[in-house]
Amino acid sequence: MGNLLDREDLIMLVDKILNSNDTQGRTTEDIVEMILQTSETHDSQLHEVLDVVFSYSIQKEKRLHKIIEIILEYSTKISKERNNEILLIILADFGKKLVESDRATIWLIDENENVFWTKVAHGISNLKVPLTAGIIGEVYKSSETQIVNEPYSHPKFNPEVDKKTNYKTESILATPLFNKQNKMIGVFQAINKLNSTKKFTPEDSQLFTVVITYISNVLDVDHLAEENRYLIQEQTKAAQKQQSILVNELKTDPKVEVTIYFKPYDFLSGDSYSLHKTAEGGYLFYVLDAMGHGIVPSLTSFAVLSFVKKALDERLSFSDLASAFGKSLEYILSDLEQLSASFFYLDRDFKYVEYFTAGMYPAIVKDGDKIVELKANNIPFMNFFFSIKVSRYEINDFKAILVYTDGITEDSYYFVPKEDMPTMMDKDVLANYFEVIKDKKMEDDLTAVLIERKIGQ
Repeated sequence: MGNLLDREDLIMLVDKILNSNDTQGRTTEDIVEMILQTSETHDSQLHEVLDVVFSYSIQKEKRLHKIIEIILEYSTKISKERNNEILLIILADFGKKLVESDRATIWLIDENENVFWTKVAHGISNLKVPLTAGIIGEVYKSSETQIVNEPYSHPKFNPEVDKKTNYKTESILATPLFNKQNKMIGVFQAINKLNSTKKFTPEDSQLFTVVITYISNVLDVDHLAEENRYLIQEQTKAAQKQQSILVNELKTDPKVEVTIYFKPYDFLSGDSYSLHKTAEGGYLFYVLDAMGHGIVPSLTSFAVLSFVKKALDERLSFSDLASAFGKSLEYILSDLEQLSASFFYLDRDFKYVEYFTAGMYPAIVKDGDKIVELKANNIPFMNFFFSIKVSRYEINDFKAILVYTDGITEDSYYFVPKEDMPTMMDKDVLANYFEVIKDKKMEDDLTAVLIERKIGQ
């Protein structure tokens, strides 16, 4: 049986039928070759191949409808939104859905600082990078789209970012952004194509232009860059202020040695801690894990520290402190805000520890050779009155106590199983863990407070 069409005619025919980048990894040439080979053997097989081509045309039709639906959905969202920060998120999501990528990032140019900056990087927080950095730096240099489907082989790709964020980049699409005056204002980047090929194509770049048109029309990039610089300055000030409320009055205490690790998720942490010596010579300390990150949990940390300092000035007993704290929650917490916290009082002779804890993993006490868990004895605190339960553990031979937040045990990659946490009471093990994660992008704030009794005390 001879060829039904010559190769040129077939290519034109298949292009017309498909006209789509969603061909399950088969190119036009692949399909033409299938038809030519089949047409030389069995007619029935030729029909099967043509059925496959027809199914692709159906997929193309579905994909076209999906694209139209996405454009209509996001056009409505964009037209209604007046907040620039939320608008950036909407536009990044728009591009991500349109080209079917795992992540999308809008990198904007700040000419004053010669950097790209972004508030929108799916899976990544606020970032700044030099204008010459990586694949986006290549786009900035050439003003042309870059499609990189084997990034680890590209000389400008930096694999260290993947290592820090526990992510594997398999494909990149980066397209320049221009304003109405044809001035380059940034780069729109998509990462990891979500289809069977895991590769971006020129068709994806064409789809990106839909989003780029919206970006060019709705974003005032210079104003956004100025806003971002101001925000970072204020966040830096707030972070410095927050560091000032991380109190450790036990640094020079003759009886105990204190080791503290504190790794915020971002500028402002939801975690905080404070360690105090009471007028009677005992030790009052707490670790907080407030809900979220940013200004609100920082204000909560300030409020709790103010409360504790007042309680210390008034020489309240630990039970009275707990009662007063329960009554103060309506002023400390905002509506729907939850607070996880652990408060402890260790007496001067290390004979007992009193505590109230809510929403936290158990603190670990080393009592001689015995490991004891001080489990949560209250539900997470909210902004209404709590009758707080206080528990007491009688100690025979106090060695150490470890208090920590859930960022250590719940991170997807660098977690320590709860049952292994007693090993972290070894200072070297604890130090090694925080050295490993020092440059890693963790999923939450991390805090660990280890108080050890000095030998001979």
